Amino acid sequence: MCSRTEGFTLIEMMVALLLLAVMSMMSWRALDSMVRTREALANRGHQFDGVRTLFAQWENDCHELGSPDLWLVGVPLHFQENRIDLIRTRVDGNGARHTVLVSYRWTEGRVERIESPPVLTRSELLQSWNALAKGTALDSLYSLMAVQLMSQSTGIAARGFMEGADWSANSAQINQQWLTPGQAGNPLLLGLELTVGVPEGGAPMREVCLTGQS
Repeated sequence: MCSRTEGFTLIEMMVALLLLAVMSMMSWRALDSMVRTREALANRGHQFDGVRTLFAQWENDCHELGSPDLWLVGVPLHFQENRIDLIRTRVDGNGARHTVLVSYRWTEGRVERIESPPVLTRSELLQSWNALAKGTALDSLYSLMAVQLMSQSTGIAARGFMEGADWSANSAQINQQWLTPGQAGNPLLLGLELTVGVPEGGAPMREVCLTGQS
C-alpha cells in the first residue's frame, strides 16, 4: 500500500494569496479613508475655532472705536491689502481709558492681531497713525509680538458702512464722507465687515458688526 500526502496545489495557493491581497487592499483603503476623514474634520474644526476667535475679537474692536468727537485722525480705520489698522479705546484694570492702535494682518496663511501699548499723547498718535498709513508695521513701531487668531486663511479684507452711503473698502473715501457733514452733522460709521478667505476653494466667511454709534 502506498501513502498519499494531502495539500494545496500551486493554483489554489495563488488564488488564496490573490484573495488575501484584494481583502488587504480593501481594508487599507477603508482605513485610509477613515483617517483622512478624521483629519479633514479635525482641520475644519480647528479652522472654525480660529474663525470664531477672530470674529469675536473683531466685534470687540468694532465696539470700542470710541466716540466720533474724540477722533483725532478722522475715521480711525485704514484698509490695505490683507491688512486693517484701527484705533480703539482700552480700559485698564483701574478703570482708566486709554487709546491703543490695532492691526490685523494676513501673512503666510495666518491671520494675526497686534495691539500697541497705550498711546499717551496726541503727537505720538498722529505720528504712529501716519506711519501705519504708509505701510509701516505696528510691531516694528513698538517692538510687539503678534497674536495668531487663525492659522489657515487665504487673506482678509474689510469694509465700512457710513450713514447715508454704501459699503466701501476704500478708507480714504470713508474718511472723506465723514468729513463732509450734512444737515444733521457728520455722518456716522454704522458698521464694519471683515471677510476671511478660507483654503480649498471654500466660500469666504464674513462678520458684520455694528459700531453702536447713534
